Amino acid sequence: MSSRAKKVLILGGGPAGLTAGWKLATHGVSVVVLEADAQVGGLSKTVRRNGFSFDLGGHRFITHNVALAEEVQALLGDRLEVRPRKSSIRLKGKFFHYPLDFGDLIKKLHPLTAFQSGLDYGITSIVQKIKRRPDESLEDWVKNRFGRTLYNIYFGPYSEKLWGRSPGQISADWAAQRISLPNLWDVFLRLLGKKADTPKTYATRFFYPIGGIGVICERLAEEIQNASPQNKVLLRARVKKYLHTDNRINAVVYEHNGTEHQEEADFFISTIPLPELINFMYPPLEQTLRNVAEQMEFRSLRFLNLMLDMERVSDNCWLYIPEPQYYFFRIQEPKNWHPGNVPEGKTSLILEIACNYGDETWQATDKETAERCLDSLDELGFHVRDKVIDYFSTYARHAYPIYTLDYKEKLRTAFTILSRFENLVSCGRQGLYRYNNMDHSMEMGIMTARHILEGIPREEIYRIATEAEIFEQEHRQAYASLRREN
Repeated sequence: MSSRAKKVLILGGGPAGLTAGWKLATHGVSVVVLEADAQVGGLSKTVRRNGFSFDLGGHRFITHNVALAEEVQALLGDRLEVRPRKSSIRLKGKFFHYPLDFGDLIKKLHPLTAFQSGLDYGITSIVQKIKRRPDESLEDWVKNRFGRTLYNIYFGPYSEKLWGRSPGQISADWAAQRISLPNLWDVFLRLLGKKADTPKTYATRFFYPIGGIGVICERLAEEIQNASPQNKVLLRARVKKYLHTDNRINAVVYEHNGTEHQEEADFFISTIPLPELINFMYPPLEQTLRNVAEQMEFRSLRFLNLMLDMERVSDNCWLYIPEPQYYFFRIQEPKNWHPGNVPEGKTSLILEIACNYGDETWQATDKETAERCLDSLDELGFHVRDKVIDYFSTYARHAYPIYTLDYKEKLRTAFTILSRFENLVSCGRQGLYRYNNMDHSMEMGIMTARHILEGIPREEIYRIATEAEIFEQEHRQAYASLRREN
């Protein structure tokens, strides 16, 4: 073991922090994890009630990193399965397959819309070849690749519903990392079987644990605590201050079970939201940085979890609802992720509602939220009102970092100052203010452990999930490995 750290304190019990703790614990480092919630998992936790399992939104484990896939397989054993994925878009009263299917498009797309989309694409392609238009905003990025028609009927409304603001105010970086299709020609090449690579969002299979996605983090927490009696994973432990001197973090002050505690360590890993990390520093950091922290916004999500006395609502894992008249932007049916998520003969729905922390949607009662959601389900043709057994809400305050047009400048300022602290790494979706996937967070955790154990540069951690476009292939080797074992 490297002599750089004998004890590491980890703030946040999500995939990034727990993976780092797991790797450190296996090398004999003393690990203490502080998690503010009542259970581990962060944005990847599973809430269980009356035999139903509800993830905090839908999470599938899929990765280009075969070594990581094999480690997760070894960690979970026969609890990890390969599951089929089916998703659809509900638009203008019709259900479109996702990924797109040539026959489905021909049959369902209005001829005028299809013609206008093709015309838009042709004009856009010619203009782009003559003089490439800049991709500053999400709106620019989509229109420069898909044309105005598809932007107006799908991408624009969906994006505004998700972010609560015009796509013209969102950086094009979000689109480059999250929208897998570069243009309509690419779509048609795939439809005709002329293009072989498969984007990550096109994957038709994924890893999923029996018991919900939260099982991954629960197993990581178990491994950390089993590695040494000194290791701890404390729940309901809320950070209040980072104490620092001479460019080093010395200790963290936190509240646990109504009592204030102070914990010292050699090294600190923070996966809590980046603005909170900045504001919790004591003595306070420069006013310039605290001003930046105030401008770092997150989009919040509220989930209405419905337990239903019926076999199934649809055969989709995800169903995207872009039109603004419906209260939620996405529907998930956990039974289609894994049948073990519901009791026999039952099903459930997770309705995802985008909001801002503390707004009317966030503060509405469960009954008010359920009524609005059930009205929208009725309008969509899903008449489940008389099948509802029970319902409850879950929340994600810091769900999505909002990539404003100047977000890069904010991050540059934040990390220029935070990099002064030699024994601190901030990582994970919230800790890096980056809209990365679960597997990326776990990779960050592994690289952070290597930074502490081996001294690899922190820059290696920050490079994960920074590719301009995430077009990762389906990872057949990893899936084939698991299928052989099963």
